[in-house]
Amino acid sequence: MTIELIGLPGSGKSHISALLAERLRNSGIPVSEPSRRIGHSRTLPRLAAKSACTLIFLLLHPIRTFRTALAVARTRQTSPKNLVKSLFNILFIRGLLVLFARKTRAVLLDQGLVQGCASVHFSASRQLPQGFLASLHAPDLVLRIRADRETVIRRLGERVLGAGSRVEADPAAQLSRYAEALESLSNRPPLEGARIIEIWNDGENKNLNEELDAIVKKLVKMHTSFI
Repeated sequence: MTIELIGLPGSGKSHISALLAERLRNSGIPVSEPSRRIGHSRTLPRLAAKSACTLIFLLLHPIRTFRTALAVARTRQTSPKNLVKSLFNILFIRGLLVLFARKTRAVLLDQGLVQGCASVHFSASRQLPQGFLASLHAPDLVLRIRADRETVIRRLGERVLGAGSRVEADPAAQLSRYAEALESLSNRPPLEGARIIEIWNDGENKNLNEELDAIVKKLVKMHTSFI
């Protein structure tokens, strides 16, 4: 089963993913966190892993790769650099799903297809075509991680630049645009009709542990129904 965490950069998706993964393992459910593991590795290993996933998807699904490239090109990215970055990111995520998505284990994605599509919209003049969005793998559960703007800006300011986020370089100016990009997918596939749970992760949520425990109980039931 696939669980995607969505939210603004700096909202704490990776942190929540790690907390949830630990709880799931303690409950006896096999867990993979491929996007977090790759995303938090050093620059060269991260680029190599992303390139490998992209190449695997290209080799296994050349027609889907072509359609993905065409869909991203139709969004009219603001620069060739953003076009390449957006396409590479989407193909990387699709490759991850080919490699890791299994019903018999929990796959936690702090960078999944919804987040990837939002990144495309972030630097686009047009939105991704409806037909393309409808063809994407829908997650079994979506966790929407929220945090107030001040907390997000502070967290992004504490990061070391160079991970590739276009928001990190100037978070105060770019966060609103990214929020709009994410919101543009709220009523469209693969988010449309998905089971969504919201979590506040601003450091003031005293019920965070209880909320995560409740989510684990839901996931244990879902996992039991899959196997």
